[in-house]
Amino acid sequence: MGISRDSRHKRSATGAKRASYRKKRAFEKGRQPANTRIGSKRIHLVRTRGGNRKFRGLRLDSGNFSWGSEGVSRKTRVIVVAYHPSNNYLVHTNTLTKSAVVQVDAAPFRQWYEAHYGQPLGRRRQQKSEVPEEKKSNSVVKKQAARFAESGKVESALERQFESGRLYAVVASRPGQSGRVDGYILEGEELAFYQHSRMPPPKIKIKTRFLLLSDTHTLTPSPPSAPSTASTPYRHPLPECHVLLHAGDITKVGLKSEHVLMLSLLKSHPAELKIVIAGNHDISLDQDYYSRLALYTSDEAIKAGIRYMEEEIRTFTVPSTGAKFTVYATPYTPEFCQWAFAYPRDLDRAEGGGLVVPSYPGVDVLLTHGPPYGILDRVVGTGQSIGCEHLYRAVERARPALHVFGHIHEGYGARRVEWEAGAGSESRPDYGSRTLRRREEEVSWDRERVLEERCAYVDVSSGSGRPLRRGEETLFVNASVVTVNYEPLNAPWVVDLDLDPDLDRQAMDEG
Repeated sequence: MGISRDSRHKRSATGAKRASYRKKRAFEKGRQPANTRIGSKRIHLVRTRGGNRKFRGLRLDSGNFSWGSEGVSRKTRVIVVAYHPSNNYLVHTNTLTKSAVVQVDAAPFRQWYEAHYGQPLGRRRQQKSEVPEEKKSNSVVKKQAARFAESGKVESALERQFESGRLYAVVASRPGQSGRVDGYILEGEELAFYQHSRMPPPKIKIKTRFLLLSDTHTLTPSPPSAPSTASTPYRHPLPECHVLLHAGDITKVGLKSEHVLMLSLLKSHPAELKIVIAGNHDISLDQDYYSRLALYTSDEAIKAGIRYMEEEIRTFTVPSTGAKFTVYATPYTPEFCQWAFAYPRDLDRAEGGGLVVPSYPGVDVLLTHGPPYGILDRVVGTGQSIGCEHLYRAVERARPALHVFGHIHEGYGARRVEWEAGAGSESRPDYGSRTLRRREEEVSWDRERVLEERCAYVDVSSGSGRPLRRGEETLFVNASVVTVNYEPLNAPWVVDLDLDPDLDRQAMDEG
């Protein structure tokens, strides 16, 4: 029937039906809501009546916000939606509409304040050495002191927000019609009203660094003194991180000497957690081939932070930061050249043949040896995708923040996928061949920078210009170190990701 903005379909005040003397008119038609989300700027133009235009903001990440008591406006980054007077779903999905209460970056306003009044603002948590002293003339100092004495006092509630680096603000524009997200900073009684009776306490996120490896095939990083060092980013020392993930094919053919060599490499890395799974080449770790080697589960390996995972779901906590994350891991892949950890391609191992992958938000990281179908899984020659269709459907259900795999060496790379809104939070219905991918993009990287930094770096934390939207986006990474010719020329991947704190551990520490 379409969306209509007429009122003729409504009953009269006495409840009588109105006579239908005409059908719908073009000037009465409505449109779907824009559902503007926080993200890199994306605006569609819509022609309206009379040749006018509306600017349908689909994704916006910054806007002009005014600080009323100081009479100043600055363009700043919108970080998150903190409260919405309509419903909490718009908070969960970071939807921007008029009257939404958001958190914005405080840095532009702090810079203006310190330049205008000559006084630090919200820097109690920073060391003095981090704030360089600026030389000023006596006349400038006197002017700034006079301004500060007259109107430089900032209320304590606002000053505490400056310390955290985020300010509460209200959106005053209509992003879905103007393509802008503008508003004003909350102060005084209005700020107290929202803080005390409306907004939940802000969720704390912990920035965590992951180092991603796969398909090392007993090839250790090149030593710094090797002649080939300048031409390969896979060299000593490997980048530091909180968590190291290895997606299998640790060795060439699973010899004990190969495992001992690679285990020594893992032990030497300073990461607090090193989560490892097997691959189809690690045949000595497959119980169908041999009795499993206990190298990765020994007391010495566990003490070094190594956690060997089979087909299972486990939750880990980073010891130094208290960040908690849940990992679904499996070394199994569809039958491939009669190697280990194989299963028939028509078997849905992620649902009934192995371990059930929970729907979002049950898993933060998927660590599988093989890729999902259609994502970084094309082989040379035929160009066919040989990933697992059932694994792809499991990823659609789980919508993890990060999916790490390898297996297909020529598929090396990273891809950011945006899912359709709403679908996937419950158990997924049968969509047939339909995909829930709305948009996807390759993650680009600069060769010279990768060689210098010994890694391909991706920042999807809240501190980046474009943070990952949990439940709506997934970062896929094929971390194969070797090429299709088994040469260790690919760079390890380093990903910065926000994780939730382990609240149980916090309660124990406070107790």
